[in-house]
Amino acid sequence: MFGRRSKKETSPEYLCPHCFGRFRMSEAHSICSRTYCMNEYVNSKDYTDSKKYLSLNGDYEIDYEYTKFRGLDPHSKDAIPAKHHIVRNGSMKCDMCGRPTYIRLCPFCHNEIPPGAEEGGNSIFVVLGPKGVGKSHYIAVLVDQLSNHVAGEFKAVFNPAGDSTMVHYNDMYRDPLFKEKRKLDSTKPYNMGDGSREPLVYYMNVNRSGVFKVFTFAFIDTAGEDTISTDSIQDSNLDTLIAGAAGIVFLVDPLQIKYIRDRIHIDNLPPVTNNATETLNIISNVIRRKQDLGSRGRIGIPLAVSLTKCDVLLKAPEDEEEDKILFSPGSAVRIPRESGRYDAENFEQIDVEIEEYLRRTAGEDFIQTVNGFEDHCYFAVSALGNNPEGKELQRGVMPMRVEDPFIWLLNRKGME
Repeated sequence: MFGRRSKKETSPEYLCPHCFGRFRMSEAHSICSRTYCMNEYVNSKDYTDSKKYLSLNGDYEIDYEYTKFRGLDPHSKDAIPAKHHIVRNGSMKCDMCGRPTYIRLCPFCHNEIPPGAEEGGNSIFVVLGPKGVGKSHYIAVLVDQLSNHVAGEFKAVFNPAGDSTMVHYNDMYRDPLFKEKRKLDSTKPYNMGDGSREPLVYYMNVNRSGVFKVFTFAFIDTAGEDTISTDSIQDSNLDTLIAGAAGIVFLVDPLQIKYIRDRIHIDNLPPVTNNATETLNIISNVIRRKQDLGSRGRIGIPLAVSLTKCDVLLKAPEDEEEDKILFSPGSAVRIPRESGRYDAENFEQIDVEIEEYLRRTAGEDFIQTVNGFEDHCYFAVSALGNNPEGKELQRGVMPMRVEDPFIWLLNRKGME
């Protein structure tokens, strides 16, 4: 399906895409849906810790962990009531009625763990890059392409894991971009606390010769401000997330590279913030520290370096200087990948071309920083496909190759 198969990846741990907590499945909490059990728990005298999980007046069971995850005080009137009786001993058997339980919860935040998570695994892909590079637009268009085009192309089904993901995607991404045809607002830093970094969790159901597999993916949008320093990454709790990611899509805006800005003729040039080399170097150091790799240890997380807004690099040059930074008519980026299979030849051609392009325009330091990742590949993408006028997308959304990095990352996860 997606090319080569890597060695089977197994892990006794699960990384929660909501709170980024790591735990063994044997430590997962669960719920019993019988109303009887909630009432029995409230009235039980056998549990010395029961008061910790009861409301102030002792009338109902509270969800202590989820309350804390939402930033509320579980010992106050703000405590969130439990919808069902919660079993915290990891036995997957109700401690009140003795019946098996089937719905598992993360022991830290009590978000639900999808069925079969330990078989297919959960793959958290993080989209990173300097401020203003277009991370939100990329995620918005990638999810749309995967849902409506790529999954069908590879005979798979790609669906949101639940109503919260569907509502969050529709409200914050799909409706503004595709219906209202306007640019998305910038992602707010984590310390703003507005919930904008809620993960988008999706299931990909794959049927290969009658064998069904379910893979879980979580896409995390990040603000550029959260990656401007090691301290900002740690303060926003991104260090655990990034170091545990199954893959990183690192976006590079060509219009933020000085060599290109000085030569291209285009309106609405974005402001320049932290450059790509600085941002990627900070991210690399955080991963090395978190994984105890040392200053020179190569990072095992697959890295898809993606040059964004490539549509502006495909126009006809207006002079000799602009010709130096535009893609030639024979560029591999212009050659469509083969549908329904992992087109290794096309990706390899693009990889070589974009690496040389960035070596020439962004500099050798950037290339060496990328080389700190054992497995990496270069891509050229465009989420919007055209240059907006102010906040308006006069021509709508016309994506170019946004799925390429994700197809490559899936190949790294062994999907064929």
